[in-house]
Amino acid sequence: MLNGTDRSALLDVRGLTTRFATPGALIHAVEDVSFNLSPGEAVGLVGESGSGKSTVLRSLLGLVKPPGRVVSGEVLFRGRDLRTLPADELRRIRGGQISLIFQDPVNAFNPSLTIGEQLRRILRLHRAEAPVGGFDREIERMLARVGVDASGKLNGYAFNFSQGQLQRIMIAAACLSGSPSLLLADEPTTSLDVTIEAQVLQLLRDLRQELGLALILVTHNLALVAELCDRVLVMYAGRLVEDGDVYSVFDSPKHPYTQQLLRSVPRFPASARRVEAISGSVPDLTAPAAGCAFAPRCERYLGAICDSLVPALAPAGSAAQRAACHLYTCQR
Repeated sequence: MLNGTDRSALLDVRGLTTRFATPGALIHAVEDVSFNLSPGEAVGLVGESGSGKSTVLRSLLGLVKPPGRVVSGEVLFRGRDLRTLPADELRRIRGGQISLIFQDPVNAFNPSLTIGEQLRRILRLHRAEAPVGGFDREIERMLARVGVDASGKLNGYAFNFSQGQLQRIMIAAACLSGSPSLLLADEPTTSLDVTIEAQVLQLLRDLRQELGLALILVTHNLALVAELCDRVLVMYAGRLVEDGDVYSVFDSPKHPYTQQLLRSVPRFPASARRVEAISGSVPDLTAPAAGCAFAPRCERYLGAICDSLVPALAPAGSAAQRAACHLYTCQR
């Protein structure tokens, strides 16, 4: 469901707004972001660096730390607002029903604790009773599922493992609670070579199918979204500018930013055509524009309305797509 309230939604985000207060400036990192996610659905969150993608993920789980703060909005998970839950209850949901894969697997683990100690902590927090065979047997089973031979390795530290192994271990940790229904993946393959990347992607695909996981994937890799996701959300300058199913957005992008973003992707096999870059630079988030933030870079600039009025997400050509552009709001 693209808009409105969906009572069947697993996750329903409404008006999420996050700020970072720095000396002498206030950064508008996420601005009035709303979307929902159905059980088992995979959504890709894309956009240039600094558009607010990773901040959205951290805001959902209350992981934004000072000087950042979620200033408004609702994050309804199974109908309950995560922002209003007591800290202990949120901690049980975070890592239990909702799991997060961080961008950097090396720094995601505590270097002073063994891998086994860290994975046992997860099990103790999220399992009321020890699994059959004990914690270590369950850890070894899950590590084997993600392609890591745990024999004699639970006493090892993070520096004893390769980056690819640590990414797999992090995915195993995300599933150790036994009952996750939503997986948040923040650039899960950025630091991996192409061979390991393909293996990790297949692993995510298999786990989604086996466990019925919904997925929010933050990535710069549009090909990855086309391969793994059902829907795509495009962000620019902290706002959602397009929302639609993958086929519609990739075949017929509606927002000028999405159109230019897709044209900037290198093609294979290579051609003589020069790779197109988006002109201009990303806006200053300490001084948000009065109108559309993309207006200074837009090829379809309409004039004063673009400079003075922030466009709302509106149906754009079909029920499968919405775009925050006056090209569509002015036609209604």
